Amino acid sequence: MRKRFLLSALAGVSLLAVAPVMAQQTPYEVEIKGVDDRPALRDLLNDVSRLVSLKDQPPPSPIGLRRRADADLDRMVAALRSTGYYDATLDLEIDVENSPAEVVIHVERGERYKIAQVTLSGPSDVPLPEQTVTAAELGLAEGAPADGPQILEAEGRIVPRFAEKGYAYARTLDRKLVVDHASQTMAVNFKVDPGPRVAFGPVSITGLQDVENRAVMRRLPWRQGDQYNPATMEEGRQALAELGVFSSVRMRLEDQPDAQNQAPVLVDVQEREMRYVGFGSAYSTEDGFGANAYWGHRNLLGGAEQFRVGAEIAGVGRRGTTTDVKELDYRLITTYKEPDFLSRRQSLNLTAEAVSERPDAYRRDALVFTAAVNRRFSKQLTGSLGVTAEQSKIKENVQTTTNTLIGFPLVLTWDRSNNLLDPTAGFRLSGTVTPYWAALGDSNSFVIGRLNGSAYHDFSGNGRYVGALRGVYGAVLGGGLLDVPADKRFYAGGGGSIRGYGYQKVGPLDAERNPTGGVSLLELGAEMRVKVTENIGIVPFVEAGNVYTTEYPDFGEGLRYAAGIGGRYYTPIGPIRVDAAVPLNRRKGDNAFQLYVSIGQAF
Repeated sequence: MRKRFLLSALAGVSLLAVAPVMAQQTPYEVEIKGVDDRPALRDLLNDVSRLVSLKDQPPPSPIGLRRRADADLDRMVAALRSTGYYDATLDLEIDVENSPAEVVIHVERGERYKIAQVTLSGPSDVPLPEQTVTAAELGLAEGAPADGPQILEAEGRIVPRFAEKGYAYARTLDRKLVVDHASQTMAVNFKVDPGPRVAFGPVSITGLQDVENRAVMRRLPWRQGDQYNPATMEEGRQALAELGVFSSVRMRLEDQPDAQNQAPVLVDVQEREMRYVGFGSAYSTEDGFGANAYWGHRNLLGGAEQFRVGAEIAGVGRRGTTTDVKELDYRLITTYKEPDFLSRRQSLNLTAEAVSERPDAYRRDALVFTAAVNRRFSKQLTGSLGVTAEQSKIKENVQTTTNTLIGFPLVLTWDRSNNLLDPTAGFRLSGTVTPYWAALGDSNSFVIGRLNGSAYHDFSGNGRYVGALRGVYGAVLGGGLLDVPADKRFYAGGGGSIRGYGYQKVGPLDAERNPTGGVSLLELGAEMRVKVTENIGIVPFVEAGNVYTTEYPDFGEGLRYAAGIGGRYYTPIGPIRVDAAVPLNRRKGDNAFQLYVSIGQAF
């Protein structure tokens, strides 16, 4: 390393004159040359440089500046070698004639050394078993730069890779690096103690109070004797957390395997409060206020069975008028969910509802009972098959019908989105087919099909600019408009549909401008979700759609269009949504705008 140090400003100065100068600080500027084409290397040298980090604390004299610079050279040489530049040279220039002083470090990198060989060996250099990890699985290829951080990353992969193959107690013993300056290469050897290949052993559970042991054991995705895999154990931990009865779940292996080479599993859980209450509300200019309240139990029978009773009321101040209590919507609903019903990843869901609803299209009083088995095929794919029995009385204009329907709903959902209430990436696709058999009453048998899809794209990569698209298609097969009960027809318009139009007001209307519903449906929507701050966002949107009296959309009737803008306040439980929208091809009787308030994104 060559060093040039200029102190001509002090030449011919007596010692008495130097003393005051030495008492002064020596401010300086520092420049590192020769690494501008390698930003990562430049940043590394800046990070290790005391000249850079202490620039705002100048040394008391030029001599102190030189000492600081000399110490920097050693740090930079070590940093260059850590990235494979073993032949690098540094040239240091210090000029104190200027104020501030100038410090320039010239870097000659030389050739970057490459990795010639990567090997793994057992204790005392004995070969590892054939089924263990190979060097190629560490992500450190021959011919790659001899980069210290990459070598450390590869070393960090050793224990996880061994664990994936059943070696839960593997340990890295040593790392040996041999540099050959003649060939400008490095040989890397990792010494590893793989330990025995183990299977899952007996499970010990601590922390259970109200939840029974069976609820935990049936949730685990392995059986004693299965080969150990950390991904399987993490799947089990997440499955226990999803039960909803634990506030924390920790899982680990015993420090040593047993004599049968089985690894005992220790599960430590902390239970949540099992009983809970909650409430919510919503508002729109067309439908007025709505509210709901519920009480629930997370562990009704000791096996993490979920039970909930709720009540809802809606239509308070509907259409801006004082509403008769007889014209409000009421719903009393009871649900029961038994996890891991007959099989892991499968649940039994029972629902009983008493409904009284009064939208413009009809008046409906009904009792509905549903039993469904939900199956989780993967993290993204779920399905449901059930049976529903419904007894209803429906008044439409001057006509009143009674219906006894037996339905068999089949639902399939593919969810690749990254968040339930506020997705920023991925997509959702769900399809529902429900054949209804008219056991008694005034309707005919029919089949309802509905397909919903939405997609999300994060343009900024940090959630500040998110585009969202939505599409819905529905059709009723096997019956005309009058053959299908009014509540089973399709309607559009409102906060969860085409914003800007009143609830159910998109589509055909009767002589009194009340919606009649349809037997096919098409909805489209697009949003741009923009975060102005971390907690506040704006959402411009456009939507379109229509309801048709034919089994397939009649595009000759056109679409209804709406546009609007919304505000979002982002909270830990999801965004609070306020949307204002206007109909773009407004008909006579449509309101000039609609306002909606709720929790969660529109879709």
